Amino acid sequence: MDGPSRPPAIERSPTSTTSLIHMKRKAKKKVKNYCSKQKWMERFPISFWAPKYNTGWLVRDMIAGFTVGLTVIPQALAYANIANLPLEYGLYSSFMGGFVYLFLGMSKDITVGPTAIMSLLVAGYGTALEDSPDVNDPAYAILLAFFCGAVQLFMGIFHLGFVTNYISHVVVSGFTSASAITIGFGQVKHILGISYSAHGFLDEVIETFKHIGQTRWQDFVLGFTSIIFLAFLRWCKNYSQKRLENLGKEARIAKKAPWKTLWIVGTARNAVCVIITGALAYGLMEDEYDKVFTITGNVTEGLPKFQAPNFGAGDILVVLQSGLLIVPLIGFLENIAIARGFARQNNYRVESNQELIALGACNLAGSFVSGYPITGSFSRSAINSQSDVATPAAGIMTGSLVLLAIAFLTPLFFYIPKASLAAVIIYAVIFMVDYKIVPELWRVHKIDLLPLSATFVFSLWLGVEYGTLIGIGVDLVLLMLPYAKPKTQVKHRDNIILVKPERGLRYPAVDKLETLLDEECLMRDIPRSIVFDFTYISGLDYSVLETLKDSVKSFRRNGQTIAVANCTKKITGVLLAANIDGLDIYETVEEAFAKMGPSTIEVNGDFDMDATDNDYDEERF
Repeated sequence: MDGPSRPPAIERSPTSTTSLIHMKRKAKKKVKNYCSKQKWMERFPISFWAPKYNTGWLVRDMIAGFTVGLTVIPQALAYANIANLPLEYGLYSSFMGGFVYLFLGMSKDITVGPTAIMSLLVAGYGTALEDSPDVNDPAYAILLAFFCGAVQLFMGIFHLGFVTNYISHVVVSGFTSASAITIGFGQVKHILGISYSAHGFLDEVIETFKHIGQTRWQDFVLGFTSIIFLAFLRWCKNYSQKRLENLGKEARIAKKAPWKTLWIVGTARNAVCVIITGALAYGLMEDEYDKVFTITGNVTEGLPKFQAPNFGAGDILVVLQSGLLIVPLIGFLENIAIARGFARQNNYRVESNQELIALGACNLAGSFVSGYPITGSFSRSAINSQSDVATPAAGIMTGSLVLLAIAFLTPLFFYIPKASLAAVIIYAVIFMVDYKIVPELWRVHKIDLLPLSATFVFSLWLGVEYGTLIGIGVDLVLLMLPYAKPKTQVKHRDNIILVKPERGLRYPAVDKLETLLDEECLMRDIPRSIVFDFTYISGLDYSVLETLKDSVKSFRRNGQTIAVANCTKKITGVLLAANIDGLDIYETVEEAFAKMGPSTIEVNGDFDMDATDNDYDEERF
């Protein structure tokens, strides 16, 4: 048999002077580009729109910022409750993000602040105060904001935003649905007017039924009525929005004014509900000790001090543990999903790494005013967009409104019933349960139900942070499975076998590759030679190359050979560089069989076999 046709070995020589000059020029060009005016403008997107700012934009931003502000104040109080923190910390987390995002953010629609999901995550990384077991020490929440910002800023600067691409939509859906159920059920005790300490969803369910006999009918009636009232105002908002769309932009102000007013009232439904129920609680309360409803109680007055987080707190790494990674990743994932959604809707572009930098800076700055981790809010961003916001400057109006509330309105928060705040939370998170994804996955891709179910079930069982990690793990296993067991076409003829993998060969496939070589070639009464068709192979890693090297030696001891064909230039170079002695490399499969055995002819990628031969075709998985 004639020897195989082998491409010449790749010559290696010292780097020439020309190459060094080329590398220097390339590096100089990159540095110049990195420090260019255009790049610095991209790092501060405000530089693109600020020179064009006008009175029309100012009016639009003020209206949008004011409307969002009316929404964020009651939400901030409610979300602090989810985070197991004193209520004022929800307000502390609500103003700095808008001021910082103004300079670094790319989305005109997004509003950055506390959210239900981030608040739930924060609640899982803290220690209870000694004098109040139901409330966590705010020092750890503030530290978590600092480290969350640092991680996000690091990822943004070094362009690591792609990491979140490995968290699939089904995992996010399972996480969001489980979080919504956990948050919602956690507020049932406030609707019922009962009190207990619980950790996790299952514990909440058990403790609720244990204490359900202690239900205060006043709180239950107020909470249930508040939910109905919020639903009614939401219907008013949607109905008025349709009427405004039907009227069009050219309609007279007199015709639009009533519907616009109704839209604002419906949009600010949380604030309206909290104000009415707070006034009701105040009116029915004869003195501080005779309260008809369970009320919020004292909220610390005054603006927070500008100071560094308490790095002297004990056991920081023990308390924050996996939150140092999970919280920044989930926060960014939530933020970029919202930003991209509104960018597509309103025809502009956002860049993931710049959004990472903006969000990281918001969290870092927020930690210096006692804020806990924040991210983009879908509900408030939707309000921002529907209010025809022009630029991120609307965040100034929202932040200023929150600061005014902190400075002057905190004494009034004393009278807010806990049942009405719980109603605000429950009605907000109920729409986060993504039940529609289940029948859709069943129709289009059933296997994705595995990571969805794993994330959902384990999030309810062990907590959303661990459930998310497990869901990501299941998703990555499914992603790697085709590489561990690549679909392979196996064709037989006499003492030669053709193997055509249908995807790249990587280290998870080593066991499958060794099993195939043993069963089909070596562990036979008459050993066979093998030809690999590398038409679809775009990469080989070290583990696969070592397996090929060991297999070639085993084949040679049995008097057989291993050959490869249809390699790309890149794969040929890798094989030659690996210096696998005895591995035959051919240009085509036809050439390989012409040299290795005259009895087989390839036609259109399949064997043309004689009917008298006892040969067969099969697919191996």
